[in-house]
Amino acid sequence: MKTGVYIMMFALLLTGCNDFLKETSQDEVRPSTVSDLEQILVGEAYLSDYNIYNITDIFTDNMECYGVQNEKMQGIFDGLKWRYTWDDDMFAKAGGGNLPIFWEVPYKGIGGCNVVLDHLDKMYGKTDLRENLRGEALVLRAWYYFQLVNLYGFPYNYGDPKQNLGVPLKLNSSVKDEKFTRNTVAEVYEQIEKDLLKGCKLLKDHEVEKEYFRIGYIATQAILSRVYLYMENWDKALAYADSVLQVKSALLDLNQFGIRDPYDNVFESVYSPVSSDEIIWARMYSGTSVGSILGSQYKYPFALSQEFIEVLGASYDACLDETLKDLRGVLFVSWGYDSKNYETPCYPHAAVKDRDFGMYQGIRTAELYLNRAEACARKFQKEGIDSYRVQALTDLNELRRHRMNNAFEYETVEITDAQLLLDFCLLERRKELSGETNHRWFDLKRFGMTELTHSFFGDPTETKSEYKLEKEGYLLPIPEEAIRLNTDLEQNKRKVSK
Repeated sequence: MKTGVYIMMFALLLTGCNDFLKETSQDEVRPSTVSDLEQILVGEAYLSDYNIYNITDIFTDNMECYGVQNEKMQGIFDGLKWRYTWDDDMFAKAGGGNLPIFWEVPYKGIGGCNVVLDHLDKMYGKTDLRENLRGEALVLRAWYYFQLVNLYGFPYNYGDPKQNLGVPLKLNSSVKDEKFTRNTVAEVYEQIEKDLLKGCKLLKDHEVEKEYFRIGYIATQAILSRVYLYMENWDKALAYADSVLQVKSALLDLNQFGIRDPYDNVFESVYSPVSSDEIIWARMYSGTSVGSILGSQYKYPFALSQEFIEVLGASYDACLDETLKDLRGVLFVSWGYDSKNYETPCYPHAAVKDRDFGMYQGIRTAELYLNRAEACARKFQKEGIDSYRVQALTDLNELRRHRMNNAFEYETVEITDAQLLLDFCLLERRKELSGETNHRWFDLKRFGMTELTHSFFGDPTETKSEYKLEKEGYLLPIPEEAIRLNTDLEQNKRKVSK
């Protein structure tokens, strides 16, 4: 940290006793101004430039195993196979090894937020900046807990959230000789909601101009819409989506890019401030993009599933013939090349979806259209009030008009059956948000955790093994290292059959 002022920065690892908080900075820092704490929030609480966060698509029905077709792909296969088969050892030394992005990185971010929140009132600075920073830290902390509870706990709408285990809550930066147990899903969501509501008010009442990569009150309203959608509070999910779309409703028209050869790089993005008005919040990113290595001459061992290719209506021939109607089928996925053909889209990163201009996945207006559409579809299903059906279709058609190839006349979708409307809405959500910040995995959980099957093989000539994921398997195993350091952390009881 390049300041003349220093503070002791802690990373929250949720371990036991004196290991609960580990010091991570090399310097002892004592900030004196709000601006000093702002630098800490940006540098320590936000994900770093090198943290890729669409980490769960490998678990979903969007992915399929294609085996190791060249020895150069063996390392990728070995690194991902534990997660693809939902193995209990995916985060253990005996298996995939420790992956900090799933546990340590979110808790480190929470630790950074707690440091800022605990020291703000001791700092010199303008009131608006102080209170805006307080709101930002609260929202960012809520964001991390929202990710964590949905990774390690049952969804809010399953069973009794007051009994189901979530993740431990740590709400201050003090270092105590104690171990932490897991809070319930309901307790974690209660804290998430509390932080978001307070943070949103502070960010709005003390608005400060910021870059896209910093959370503001509009982004907070978008997060609230998502959280209430997961809680099945349709009225609030709808209301917060409304609040965002009243201020920011623009969608990127994919027709400005047109149909290109699937192997061509597209140096634009839905997260590019130059070409897209969809951005509500995006992350800065300067690491090596997974998308940049997908243009390999070798087929990737894990790539977009054939079932999802059909959902997108994607094919190389349709791209060449320019008969592809849904442009997401060529612009929202990266197509890998092998020595014979272009037939396998590689995944999860994408061309237009991929990062550009140093910006990366976050929240965009398309999600708010989908949130509002789903909330309305579910209210129509429950209450039968036709205005909800009309609003859901209005939102879905608006989104699709910006995604469909305008070489063909757009066919307005009209659905009267409540279940068919909901099914169509959720299908659009799957297509639009594929590969972004855990959407598909979390959606599969809240949609009922239906049984998933992954076929698995290394050598394409060998017999495939079938792995079946049952409800308990949707809970990720708490990393081995976290359990070792804090024996009070109860491990998830999981169920995956072969």
